[in-house]
Amino acid sequence: MSAGMNIESERRPLLSARQVGIAAAFGGAALAVVLAGLTIPIPGTPVVTDPREIFTTIGASLTGPIGGIVIGILAGIAEPGIPLASLLAHIVGGIYNGFVYKNLSWRNNANKGQSLVLWALQVIGYYVLIVVPLFVAGVMLFYPDPANGTFFAFLGTLEVAVIPEMIFTTTVTTIIMAALPERYRRPLW
Repeated sequence: MSAGMNIESERRPLLSARQVGIAAAFGGAALAVVLAGLTIPIPGTPVVTDPREIFTTIGASLTGPIGGIVIGILAGIAEPGIPLASLLAHIVGGIYNGFVYKNLSWRNNANKGQSLVLWALQVIGYYVLIVVPLFVAGVMLFYPDPANGTFFAFLGTLEVAVIPEMIFTTTVTTIIMAALPERYRRPLW
């Protein structure tokens, strides 16, 4: 090696400009839904249902775990009365969507039907395994209220109550993912 050669290692940024823009757009849309009050209260719980998950699931899936954290923060920060519980659920949910999409639905992209079924399962898993249980844990931890009952009683109540939202979000996002050209469905990380 000659003395005049200088080798620099090239490091990729944590988020590309495109990832930042897309995460900001999807997270901003989720935040706008919350700030606009486009919610329906779930009777007997301190929780509301809203369409923000359409933006959080697609946005985090495309931008990856780091973009998912940004989107999760924007989706949860303005939750009326229980923001810490919402932040916990949405940040971890964003990380989940980023990893699962790239490694499950996108990995099977050659078979679009299979990829869409895996997408639908990802969204259902997001609700059943991540967002609802972590939301319940956050409410129990940060906003304890004896009226909520035990963790498992509250979890059961919310898992049942969220079924209409889960079906709606799964259906709408699956239609969107089916309609998007492949280049717009490609993970950005």
